[in-house]
Amino acid sequence: MTQRPILAYTLLLLVQTACALVILFYIHAIFRILVEHIGEQQALPTSILIRVVVAALLGQCCYWARLYRLPLPQGFRSLALGHLLAFAARLGAIVGGALASIYFLRHLPELTRLSDNFTLIWRSALLLAIVFALYCYTLELERLAAAWQADPED
Repeated sequence: MTQRPILAYTLLLLVQTACALVILFYIHAIFRILVEHIGEQQALPTSILIRVVVAALLGQCCYWARLYRLPLPQGFRSLALGHLLAFAARLGAIVGGALASIYFLRHLPELTRLSDNFTLIWRSALLLAIVFALYCYTLELERLAAAWQADPED
C-alpha cells in the first residue's frame, strides 16, 4: 500500500474516532443525569442532540468511504496492540448496548401509551442510528485489530 492510501485511511479513522469519542462523552453525561434523576423525564438540550447527530453522521461518512474506497493497511503486525485495539472495540460495543438498554428501559412505560407515538418512534430511530454508528466504528477497530494480529503472509 502506498503512503497516500495509508494516510487517507489513518485520517478517516482518526475523524471517526473523534466522532465516537464525542458520542461516548455525551452518553456518559446522559447516564449521569439519568442516574441522578431516575424515573424523571429528561429533556435533552438541542445543542447536545445536534452534536451527537453530526458526530454520528460524520462518523458514518468516514466509515463507508473508508470501507468502500480504502483497503486495510498491510505490513504492520503487533499482537499486543491488536489485542488492545480489539479490547477497545468490545468496550465500545458494550457502551452502545448499555445506551440502548437504558433508553428502552427508561421509556418502557411509554410503549403502552399511544398518545405520542411519533416522538417515541423518532427518538428510538435516532438511538438505533447512533448505536449503529458506534457498531460500525467498533467493527472497523476489530477489522484493523485482526489485520494487526494476523500471521504474516509468506
